[in-house]
Amino acid sequence: MEYVPAPEIDEEIVRIIAFFQWDHLDPKRVRTIRSRGTRSRRILARCHALPKAMQTGLALPAHYVIELVSENYDRLSDVEKTKTLIHELLHIPATFGGGFRHHDYVRAQRVNRLYEKYAASLFPTPPVQETLPTQYGIGF
Repeated sequence: MEYVPAPEIDEEIVRIIAFFQWDHLDPKRVRTIRSRGTRSRRILARCHALPKAMQTGLALPAHYVIELVSENYDRLSDVEKTKTLIHELLHIPATFGGGFRHHDYVRAQRVNRLYEKYAASLFPTPPVQETLPTQYGIGF
């Protein structure tokens, strides 16, 4: 298994956190990596936390790493990539202490609703132009 930092995804994480005003998430302590060499065909990403014992032993605050499984994640559309990032960020609890929110909280319905809000800010709908009624000068 090979792991590579993904700074371009870190930038997207910062944008998502800022947009939703998820003040409980510290973007300096949420990083992304790409992994290569997995045999998993279904896993797109994983959220990892620095365990409490490691935090205590190393005198570090909590940190989270979002692992993007390159073989699967890179094939996704941009929409699905963004939904995946939102999904993984939802696993990080408000306490930001090294724990996780489970899938009873992180559901597709919640992810889709949040994505729609985020996408609307990125791609606002153009204003509707008023059209004047067409005047026909020729009778049929």
